Amino acid sequence: MYNVRDNIVALATVPGKAALNVVRCSGPGVSKLYSKLIKTSTPPRPNYAHLKTIYHQKTPVDQAMVVFFKAPKTFTGQDLLEFSVHGGLIIIKKLITIIENYGFRQALPGEFSYRAFINGKIDLIQAEAIGAVVGSNNNLDTLYALNNLKGSLSAKINNISKKMKNIILNMEHELDFDEEEITFVSLKEYSSKLKRLLEDASTVVGSSYLANENKNNINVCLVGKTNVGKSSLFNLLVGYSRSIVTNTPGTTTDTISAELTLNEANVSLVDTAGIRKTKARVEKEGVLRTYNIIKKADIVLFVDDRDPAKQAKKHTKLFKGKKIIYIQNKVDKNIKVLCTKTFKVSCKNKLGINSLFTALSTSINNYSSSFMLKTSFLINNRQLQIFKDFIKDISKTIQIIDKGGDLVVVVSSLHFCCDRFSSLLGYKNKEETINNIFKGFCVGK
Repeated sequence: MYNVRDNIVALATVPGKAALNVVRCSGPGVSKLYSKLIKTSTPPRPNYAHLKTIYHQKTPVDQAMVVFFKAPKTFTGQDLLEFSVHGGLIIIKKLITIIENYGFRQALPGEFSYRAFINGKIDLIQAEAIGAVVGSNNNLDTLYALNNLKGSLSAKINNISKKMKNIILNMEHELDFDEEEITFVSLKEYSSKLKRLLEDASTVVGSSYLANENKNNINVCLVGKTNVGKSSLFNLLVGYSRSIVTNTPGTTTDTISAELTLNEANVSLVDTAGIRKTKARVEKEGVLRTYNIIKKADIVLFVDDRDPAKQAKKHTKLFKGKKIIYIQNKVDKNIKVLCTKTFKVSCKNKLGINSLFTALSTSINNYSSSFMLKTSFLINNRQLQIFKDFIKDISKTIQIIDKGGDLVVVVSSLHFCCDRFSSLLGYKNKEETINNIFKGFCVGK
């Protein structure tokens, strides 16, 4: 897909009206390009920002910050040149056209990262982490993607691979010698080692979440009977009139959601239909959807105008294992308080909203902390599938050993497992898989 020996150029920032635009160049002709554009015979000092005027022939194009990175200590592993020029479209179009006239071609999507991968600057997990960082829309995904970029997941994978290769090496060593020359390891011991390897891989999967499933999002739903003020409270928490509010019971017949950011956590707040028995087809569907939302919820705001705790007890199975915040609404009308472990609010007079919001923020903080304690890695579908296949293949190999299988068959099976597992980092990976990963990147990355 990519020719890594070409000289490439790309705009690394979003085009348009802005203070700066960054143009990146990579390849063997970068040093000569610098001399031609800056009109100098003095080579640039690596890793320093130089304020220079860029020329086309004898005509100034722009005054820019120019940084030269000398191979192999660069992102791509090749000589790399970056121009920070003024914003707008005119200068960058002119500059890129000039660079192309000097033998550089427009980079394909992900080509800079691909060169970094090919030249051993990053592995495939780190390359995918770059794509995850760029495409992330929340703080937690960004944090975990950056951890992958730093090599945390790669280190775990390398550790498992190393253990597996040592087991294979010991087995092959035994096949080359007889019992009089070396001490043989029992099949039972080999089985135990592979089971520990299996446990290591399972632990990684168990402490990971999929980037595209938004498992790090915190789902909060408002639940209660009809006409207790759920929609009014929803609108107050969201900050604008998102749900329709009337005096007619059962106004909300469907789920209504809004995305919030609280304490750097992504929160999906959902207003639901009132929990009630009904024969009306539309209302019945709304109640069923409410039940489904409750199942997915991490935090439930149970609202009632008299005694929310008492009402919630009628649905104990529905809320099993859920964090519930009890809210008595309409305290401006219903002065009598029957429940003490509840937040008293009035959406009409905006009473008690700040206290409720503080409690919700605290619960979200606790949930985020718990999530981070249980979660170590961010993985994608490709990585998860390879882990699952690896776990399945190792399990089959253990069964062969436990049944007293031939060591030659076991070694062959482990070599297959090792090759497949190595594809996580890109070794012996199919070209099509690698191309599909990098072509999803933006141009200039």
